[in-house]
Amino acid sequence: MGNCNTRLLFGGTNTNARNMAAAAPASDNAYPQGASLMRSTSSDESTYILFENQTESRVKLYWLNYDGQEVAYRSIEPGRIHRQQTFMTHPWTFKLLDPGTEKRETDVVVDDRRVVFPNDDIGQRKAVLRKPSLWEWSPDNHKKHFPKKFLESTEAFLRVHHTQRRTKSAALTAEDWDGKPQVDLGVLPTELILRIIELSAPEMPIVLPPAPASPRSADA
Repeated sequence: MGNCNTRLLFGGTNTNARNMAAAAPASDNAYPQGASLMRSTSSDESTYILFENQTESRVKLYWLNYDGQEVAYRSIEPGRIHRQQTFMTHPWTFKLLDPGTEKRETDVVVDDRRVVFPNDDIGQRKAVLRKPSLWEWSPDNHKKHFPKKFLESTEAFLRVHHTQRRTKSAALTAEDWDGKPQVDLGVLPTELILRIIELSAPEMPIVLPPAPASPRSADA
């Protein structure tokens, strides 16, 4: 009792023989939700979520059960819509299924989140599965949203620029010992340096913490 049934709206296969094997409990950093364990808490109020796959790959749905384990459910083909029965306190997550390439879990989100709950106000939720937006690099979000390796390489790059800018060898007309024109980082203006860093920044998906279950269902 308390498992979530499934029905496909537009096309699909029979789900009676589906094997719903639970994976190991999600790690603490699997979903950016803070210290609390993301899990189902009750099965008192039935509802459903309408998942729409707007990616170019199949997406696998996972119910997070009462122990915080991922239980595999339906795979949704690109462009398809799937009506998933669930309960108000039950969280869901999702992953791309593309055997030909390596994909990250963060390659598919709903409203920039990796976990969704049903809506409380209208009794159903339209959850659009799509690729996440990306953080746009800027000096303000440089340390907030980009990986340590990129921060370290950027620091080294800026240190060289600063050092060469202070030396006479930074002059555009300087020549090296071989008589060839020499141009180094020191001649580049700050605006161009920032542009170089922006273009070299890795793609970082925007993944927000999961929105909590509705207060009404959480108190059930």
